[in-house]
Amino acid sequence: MASVLLNSAWVDCDIGVNASANLGSLVVASTVMATVSTSVWALLRWATGRRRLLKPFLLTTATGVLLLWPFMAFWHAPDGYPVSTCPPDNVPPWWPTWLPL
Repeated sequence: MASVLLNSAWVDCDIGVNASANLGSLVVASTVMATVSTSVWALLRWATGRRRLLKPFLLTTATGVLLLWPFMAFWHAPDGYPVSTCPPDNVPPWWPTWLPL
């Protein structure tokens, strides 16, 4: 989900040269998000007991959703990147206005 949001922001704001050039950054960003999610899952499985699956699943999903904001805030567009389609702060038009990037 994080990679899809990030890619959509990059496409809407014309960030990068093309999809091939952005692939490396998407792989790094996705790997970081997957590592954090897997670590949270393992920690919650250990904390709640190995027989329970629903509680770690729900808590890991909630953590992933909460991590989407800092993920997008860090990766959405470099500061000072010359973007004419998403002025003034390189924020995509579909991003909620109440949640700053």
